[in-house]
Amino acid sequence: MKKTLLILFVALISGYAVKSQVKTYSVTSGEMIFSFANVEFADAFLATYPNAEVTKARMRYTVFFHLGQYWHIDFTNNIGIKTGVGVRNIGLTIDEKLPQTVGSDIVADYKIIRRLYTLGIPLGIKIGAFDKHIYFFAGGEYELALNYKQKYWQSHSRSGSKTKDNEWFGDQTPTFIPSVFGGVQLPGGINIKFTYYLQDFLNNNYSKTNTSGVFEVSDLTRYKTSQVFFVSLSWQFNTAYITKKEWQTDSEVAYK
Repeated sequence: MKKTLLILFVALISGYAVKSQVKTYSVTSGEMIFSFANVEFADAFLATYPNAEVTKARMRYTVFFHLGQYWHIDFTNNIGIKTGVGVRNIGLTIDEKLPQTVGSDIVADYKIIRRLYTLGIPLGIKIGAFDKHIYFFAGGEYELALNYKQKYWQSHSRSGSKTKDNEWFGDQTPTFIPSVFGGVQLPGGINIKFTYYLQDFLNNNYSKTNTSGVFEVSDLTRYKTSQVFFVSLSWQFNTAYITKKEWQTDSEVAYK
């Protein structure tokens, strides 16, 4: 029965594709990301360190390194889907007050920046007027965590000495991070998108201790919530025209 339904589904899609003259094309994209975060300490941590505090989760702006290659399938001039693959730099910047030593009530200011390079595969539907190069889109994405980096200063500015570490395929974040997105594509290749991650950015089961008695900033068990979301501004151009050095926006080749 399932096999019969699958054959019927493929046949219907194939027939619809022929009738509607499906158009396909690839798009190369860059991205500017303005990310925000909702970060809270766990109740158990605050019970032990009542003077600890998430002072501020700051907006984080990044433009490097974001690169995507996406494929569009337009069933008609008004409805289609898109998928592809992209590398993205996401993360959060937090000002915190943390104990200087384990068990101490004395806290110090810290600025902590954590970033993660991911490899994502999105799938979305788009609706609009493709020949006019404008449409709305929405969908979901799964991103694979590649490289995690943390750096921090014992102040709420980037003054003084910096401590940093970098790890490939580390345990500080989930291995796969799902998200949902929605946005609008405008004429000229400009794309505005909102993305919301469906689980915490940090792995709050990741523990680390310092044998010298100094409080370990890299220990992530103090967090209850570390939700990340962002607004991005991207520019897209048709891949087929890169080598010809002719600027073409996403669907101009298909609908010129």
